[in-house]
Amino acid sequence: MTHQPEEEPTKEKCIENIHSLFDKYNDNVYMMQRLQYHLLNILPSTLENEDKNHVKRQERANFLSNEQKIFIQVFLSKNRYYYLTNNNCFYHYNGKSFSSVREDDIQHQLLSNISKDRTLMQWKYKTKINIIKQIKERNLFQCVPEPETIQNVIKNLYPVLFKSKNEVKYFLTIIGDNILKKNNDLIFLIKPTIKKILIELDNIIYITSGFTNPTFNFMTKYHETYSFEKCRILNINDTIDIDIWKSILKKVGLDLLCVAVHYSNRCDSDTFITSHVDEEFKNYTMYLKNNNQQVILDKFCSCCIQKIDYQSSTPISINWKNMHYLWKNYISGGSLPNMIYSNQLKTILKERYQYDETTDSFLNVISKYLPNVSNFLLFWEKTIQISDTSEETEVEEIENEFEIDELCSLFKKWISQQQTSEVLSKNGNVNEKDVIKIIKHFYPNVEIEDNKYVLNISCTMWNKVSDVNHYLQLFHTHCKDNLKKGTDISLISFDEIYDFYCEKIKPTSCFVVNKRFFEKYLFFKLNGFIEYEKFITPLWYYSE
Repeated sequence: MTHQPEEEPTKEKCIENIHSLFDKYNDNVYMMQRLQYHLLNILPSTLENEDKNHVKRQERANFLSNEQKIFIQVFLSKNRYYYLTNNNCFYHYNGKSFSSVREDDIQHQLLSNISKDRTLMQWKYKTKINIIKQIKERNLFQCVPEPETIQNVIKNLYPVLFKSKNEVKYFLTIIGDNILKKNNDLIFLIKPTIKKILIELDNIIYITSGFTNPTFNFMTKYHETYSFEKCRILNINDTIDIDIWKSILKKVGLDLLCVAVHYSNRCDSDTFITSHVDEEFKNYTMYLKNNNQQVILDKFCSCCIQKIDYQSSTPISINWKNMHYLWKNYISGGSLPNMIYSNQLKTILKERYQYDETTDSFLNVISKYLPNVSNFLLFWEKTIQISDTSEETEVEEIENEFEIDELCSLFKKWISQQQTSEVLSKNGNVNEKDVIKIIKHFYPNVEIEDNKYVLNISCTMWNKVSDVNHYLQLFHTHCKDNLKKGTDISLISFDEIYDFYCEKIKPTSCFVVNKRFFEKYLFFKLNGFIEYEKFITPLWYYSE
């Protein structure tokens, strides 16, 4: 059965009810007297009191309602609380930075303030529920951060990650767009080494807001399915220490997110790049959008390759490996992604230049960027030997290594000594970045550690092991001489031996092994005489 709502009493119904009462007690004198007394004396007085009490209650309710409205308005103005529905979390903004806060803490502050005010004690819990409801309607991403917060976020990203403040703002706008699901079809190309930085950013944004993978459209490699029209290039500094980056995110991660959404709310990333930055920044970012593949190849060929009219039985040429190196060096110099696959690049260049399948070379072309490359390759071929580490054998020799700057110095010396026509130029000035590029491109199996140390190679121009061993023997003799003189010798540190080596070798040679290699050799050569990690025991002094 469904419950039918009662009808509102009407005047006729009330009169009908009174008639019914009179009829009921018509033969009862006492009840007739009581009925008349209640109707004539009690009911009017009761109704008048009810009316007065109702007016008072209404006035009290209106007063409390107004007080509650003022209290809520003041409380929410002084305490900037916000909410995110996707993770059911509350946030507080103090005008400088954002922080997450528990609902229990908000309620505690609310009830404490109401208790101090005393006026709303009757509506204490009603007011609390009302305020929590209003806070839940205040989306965190509707908050406009103060200038101090914005500048603090920018200060933490510039110049450690970006070379200008506009680049920071653009990056933040992209993150904001991704959070708000704007421009989801854009692709942002970055250096592969930036991925670890973005992983940490993804983590902090997920922890603080619950949003997953806000850098989903940041790509470390160009793919042929990407439309140039939708690609943007980001140049982010990849030299920042990851621990420093984690520390920055721990400090301003939530602020960064809120500022990013704030920028996106003002305008999307494409609007920002077309309206708020200089031409150089815009042209770099929109490079792929504004240039098709043909135009990019035109620029490369104009910059790096020169056709020549050379009549000879052995024409001047650039082999494919060198040509590919020129291309990689060209895009690297412009901080551009590799937007053309090598096979495709080769096919296009074969259409532009005469090509010899037998030698895998492009004929009658030269490049002003190749002499030093060719010279370095010749230097490598003549002086460098690569150790074979493919088979597991008992280690009988120390693993040799050279610093990149040591190879640059050796190359310069080698060039100065050459009289052969094989050398294309007597200029031996080559920087470390170029050497790394050359080795990685032409000798991909050679291991380079930290972009500084080339492992498992030796050089005929400098036998580092022989040098260190020679001066180690001199130091050994020096110690024995001191013993004969009665000098008390206890433990000797690696530092003392290295200082001795540097002092003796510098007057006779411009090549001095670094401390890393020197200590590596000591560990290898004097393994049985080492104590406390970096000290030589006196037993070594007495050995032959």
